Amino acid sequence: MIKAVIFDYGGTLAESKTPWDIVSEKAVDRLSIDDVDVKAIDFQNAVMDTVEWRRTIHMEGKEVDSHEFFNHALGILGHSTGRDITDELEMYVYESSETEWLADLETLLSSLSENYKLALLSNAWLEAPRQVLRDKGYGRWFDVMVCSYDIGIPKPDPRIFQHTLSLLDVEASEAVMIGDSIKADIKGAINAELKAVWVDNEGTGEWKGCTVRTISELPNLIRSI
Repeated sequence: MIKAVIFDYGGTLAESKTPWDIVSEKAVDRLSIDDVDVKAIDFQNAVMDTVEWRRTIHMEGKEVDSHEFFNHALGILGHSTGRDITDELEMYVYESSETEWLADLETLLSSLSENYKLALLSNAWLEAPRQVLRDKGYGRWFDVMVCSYDIGIPKPDPRIFQHTLSLLDVEASEAVMIGDSIKADIKGAINAELKAVWVDNEGTGEWKGCTVRTISELPNLIRSI
């Protein structure tokens, strides 16, 4: 019997885009106050390199937080800074990013919360997924919200699924993971002995297990699992 529904964030509940050119302009202005002099384009390029570096870190089953992320980028440029400043840089990402929500998300979360515990499980190096959910008012439907930087472990590592289950106080067999990444969300959940539903946004049919095209199909499907 399913008691909990766990959602991925990006590509599942919402699509967020970060205008790194804008963030970089704000970042270099702030850094200059502490005599860290870099050009916006150089900072932006270093961030893109850091995004790729983070992917290699994920392959090792590790996650970074915003302090490590920005200091890696700054390290490429021969600088470093304190956590108080990287917290401000993280805020620029949050304030500048644009979020497009899936249709009828409020209705879906409200309906599911009547019968299941709800959780967020996002591979994130910053607070933004939780913060935007709270700001929009969607956060009130979630019993638990987990970002991978909380424990330094990303999906598909079974340990982050187990951590989320522990917070929810449910067994793996009582939870279903909903996500758009076959590797991180679906195979990760199955390896952790959860059930899983793939959100096939592009209609590719790549996964042959439980699949929905839109999350509005979830209530009926979950009842049948």
